[in-house]
Amino acid sequence: MSLPLHESRVLALIEMGLCKEDHDLAARFAMFNQLAEAETPPGRERAEPSRWTCWIMTAVLLAGMVAVGAIAALATH
Repeated sequence: MSLPLHESRVLALIEMGLCKEDHDLAARFAMFNQLAEAETPPGRERAEPSRWTCWIMTAVLLAGMVAVGAIAALATH
């Protein structure tokens, strides 16, 4: 899963701090990375939505906003 650059940096800093404080944890991180490097993440962890999904989500959001606006307009009368 890809993260924005600033989030990746924050996670890297946290990892570095933990590894400096706990050498056993650092060894476990290294072992986990070696074991998991060849594996691909499950489909649910691939966070890249399709273009179609983005269009549907945008349409649903806009329809919801229009509905809330209509309800608010009716409530004020």
